[in-house]
Amino acid sequence: MENALITTHEYKEHGPSENPEIFQVNHNSKLHRWISMGEWTLLVLAIAYFGLRTLPHAWRTLNTDFPNYYLTARLTREHYDTSRIYEWIWIQRQKDHHDIDQRIVGMVPITPFSTLVIWPLTSMPVLTAKHGWLIVNLCLLFATLAILRALTHLPWRRIVLVSALSIPLQVNFLLGQYYVLLLFLLTLACWLYIHQRRFLAGVLVGLASGLKIFPILYLVYFARKKDLKAFVGTVVGCVSTVVVSFLVFGWKLNHTYLTQVLPAALRGEALGPYNLKAASLSSLLHRLFLYEPQLNPHPAMNAPWLFAIVHPLLQMAVMAPALLLVIPKEHCPRQNRLEWAAILLVTLTLSTSPASYLFILLILPVCLIWNALEQQGSRILIALLLSLYLAAGVLRGSDPDGEGWYALLNVPRLYVLILLCVFVYVLLIRQQPRESLKLNLFWATALGLALTFSIAANLRHQQGLYADYQWRIFTPKDVYAAARPGTEHDSILFTAFTFDGYRSAIEHFNSIQLSGPSHDDYLAITSDGSDRWVERAGSASTVMPVNIEKGSIPEAESPIASSDGRWLAFLREDHGRAQIWLHALNKPDKVDRPLTPAGLNVLEMTFLPSGSLIFSAVSGELPQLFITDQSGNVRPLGTSEARYPSASSDGHWLAYSQLDGGNWNLWLHNLDNGKTNRLTHAACNNIDPAWTPDSRTLIYASDCGRALWFTALCRRPIFP
Repeated sequence: MENALITTHEYKEHGPSENPEIFQVNHNSKLHRWISMGEWTLLVLAIAYFGLRTLPHAWRTLNTDFPNYYLTARLTREHYDTSRIYEWIWIQRQKDHHDIDQRIVGMVPITPFSTLVIWPLTSMPVLTAKHGWLIVNLCLLFATLAILRALTHLPWRRIVLVSALSIPLQVNFLLGQYYVLLLFLLTLACWLYIHQRRFLAGVLVGLASGLKIFPILYLVYFARKKDLKAFVGTVVGCVSTVVVSFLVFGWKLNHTYLTQVLPAALRGEALGPYNLKAASLSSLLHRLFLYEPQLNPHPAMNAPWLFAIVHPLLQMAVMAPALLLVIPKEHCPRQNRLEWAAILLVTLTLSTSPASYLFILLILPVCLIWNALEQQGSRILIALLLSLYLAAGVLRGSDPDGEGWYALLNVPRLYVLILLCVFVYVLLIRQQPRESLKLNLFWATALGLALTFSIAANLRHQQGLYADYQWRIFTPKDVYAAARPGTEHDSILFTAFTFDGYRSAIEHFNSIQLSGPSHDDYLAITSDGSDRWVERAGSASTVMPVNIEKGSIPEAESPIASSDGRWLAFLREDHGRAQIWLHALNKPDKVDRPLTPAGLNVLEMTFLPSGSLIFSAVSGELPQLFITDQSGNVRPLGTSEARYPSASSDGHWLAYSQLDGGNWNLWLHNLDNGKTNRLTHAACNNIDPAWTPDSRTLIYASDCGRALWFTALCRRPIFP
């Protein structure tokens, strides 16, 4: 130790030839002290920012996304019919009725199971529940840091520093997200796996997959590892989440998630497919190769076939090394930690909806890789690792007005994540024996077949997907979705989903007029040709006339007016289940009355010229079409999995949507002879048809080429 205290002056006097080792020890000691001081300084500043700014702000406000989980869990607790929680307008109405102070809510693409973690808190008001959730998150974070310490043996200050410098962690607390829980599960699973408790590790990975689907890639990792215990454990965990979800939410909601929400999420079409702020591979390729009249009018190339090929090809290029570099049946802790980090980095890089808070999960792979680099004594590589980690948290994407190939410049976080994957791949290659680097023919073939299947599925999905562009009606870019259209002479009435809520809108010769911003949401609008009626949703829904001289109808929603101006039908809901009620417009003193029994959960309806109503309703699990006269005599029309009926004003035609292969497509039924023809054939949703007054043209909502249920309006001539 005394030799280590030699000064630089003494070194100059004695020269390097006499005792160079002593100077090197002294130099390293000084560098270590400076690094330690820098680490402590950063740590104190980061913790102070979190404690004095982030946490108080998170405590005072709701923000999104906590209300999404809370609302769904609370509806479940209150025994609502939750089969429609993925429908944007339906869940917005429930948010308004429950007085949740959050402008927009939505469940896409969240799994139903993930909302159950909030269930124990739903007996409290929403902000109080968030307080409880923040406390739970803090406890989970401390537990995660303790597990990381045991897993990596890094000094406490470094583990805490990695977490404290995570901007995504700050965002997670602000929004009340559940990624701290996901980080805890995956970190604990990694610790269990390293300590040879592989079945239990797999179970935790399966539970994590119920919260967010991407950890399911570890199932492939365990198969590559030839680890039957971990593989079976993951299957058990996944099946458990599915069983619980089905028991709590029922068949219909989970079927909707598995057949409609999940496929859209895997394609990058659950939310904002052209939004470069997501900085995902999917959004970049959507922007480069897919034309959409409103959202992406100027791609670099309008080449859907190229997107169908390049997207899975690049995904496989990122993922394949992580699997091919795995050493089967190898349980060396160092090797397994790097493999675990590689798989998690791949899932984050390939995520199709990578919101900023997702990257809190980088804490785990970064600590695992840092541990490996510490053993090598490579400070330069550690500095590079931490630089990439900070960049991944700070950078995101930008969505300027630039067009074409300029999109390549607007996704820096994507490139940082790819570099992190390359970083860990290099470490895996460097530490593996040369003989283990031989290409595994079986796995290379399996990955090649998976790539071929993915390309073929994408090409099939593209068929007919863009056919309705020729009928699209202009919609401003700040209208995320145009839904529930109706007609009035030459105008189209519809509900507009905007950043500041839901508003009623009128389209007239390609000019859009929106109702003014309001604290309340306007979720439906209808007209009998002379008067308009809207649904205003607050603590209760009210159907009210645009002409304020007429009276409003309390506890009423989704109004439909008859074309002769005599009747107004509306829905009245009880715990998510609705009945049709009839209101006489020409006899305002007449008492409103129900037309359908409580056993039918009515979804949508339309008037026939006779005054009868055709409506869609759920009796059991599947929606189907029914008809009722004004005396309440109900009979089925024999059309299963059908919704969104619309009768032409001449009484000859019925348009509706039918579910086939996870997609809603339009059908046309002749009410005179009973013949039925299919109008659309695309792998997307065409819903909410409405006839023009001349009964020759359909107005409908389509999400083809857009995000799931973020519909635009189309005007399609049916008869010449």
